[in-house]
Amino acid sequence: MAVAALVNVLNFSHPHVKSLFSEGLWGFPDDKLGVNRRKWELLEIGSNVLLYGEYQGVKGVWLLSEVVEKFENRNPVIYWSMNPTGYPWQIRLKSLFPITKFDAKLLNSVKPVKREELAALGVNALRAKVDRWSLFIFSDQKERLATYSYDLFQRIVDELEIRNKRISLEKLDHDRVKELIYQIGVIQNRFPRKEYKIDNKFLDVVWRRTQRSVPAVAFEVQIGGNLFEALTKLKHAFDLWNAIPVLVTTKEQIKQAKNWIEGSFHELKDLFRVLTLEEITEYYDIKRKAKDFETKLGLI
Repeated sequence: MAVAALVNVLNFSHPHVKSLFSEGLWGFPDDKLGVNRRKWELLEIGSNVLLYGEYQGVKGVWLLSEVVEKFENRNPVIYWSMNPTGYPWQIRLKSLFPITKFDAKLLNSVKPVKREELAALGVNALRAKVDRWSLFIFSDQKERLATYSYDLFQRIVDELEIRNKRISLEKLDHDRVKELIYQIGVIQNRFPRKEYKIDNKFLDVVWRRTQRSVPAVAFEVQIGGNLFEALTKLKHAFDLWNAIPVLVTTKEQIKQAKNWIEGSFHELKDLFRVLTLEEITEYYDIKRKAKDFETKLGLI
């Protein structure tokens, strides 16, 4: 079972949060029904955790982190002066993105996924009039204590990454082009996946109409390498799912790719799409600028 979490720290300037910035430490209180303990028990070493709170007047998800330690502690914690022993179900976190260490000053460079944007994605719990420290669980399986699906967690992570991660368009390699296509898919709300399994092989990137649907568009990136194998995988994706087959390659390989398509794959020659690296980077640049503008306006 894949489990992730969102922790509401209320405000990043709150004295309680010093434990997070000093030691990556956070804790959850006991409650009469034991809900916090049972939620805490669902977390594992390696579970991803989004940190939500207010910073400089803006409420939203600011950081992606990872659980590196998990323990029960009934001893006082010096940072939690109002109730030093009141949060026994503790985790230690490592910051992953957009910043790789917990430092309040570094939040100035982060573009958060704001509360109203989270609501548009389906996270309504944070719209409550009374804000409080809380732990929300995301799971890929039915779990009574899970508030939301793991797929929704990934969408929030994608949104955080797309507005804080710039891909260099210089010296493009295979993995960087895959990331370009993936990010375009996020911007287009096409539920992208990298390394999507097809029989005993993997497609570089796919786009889907919904999180649980089969691929609607299949991409293979070829910078050198075996064009025939890439085209064969794309044809198989069409045969299995009726997915639009898209080959992304260099200008130098376009002619060879078209020869293969008009020969061995002639029955699909009107369906294959062949794009150059320059075309995909231009498309990414256009979409990236549009996304930045939408973020500025507060739109998803």
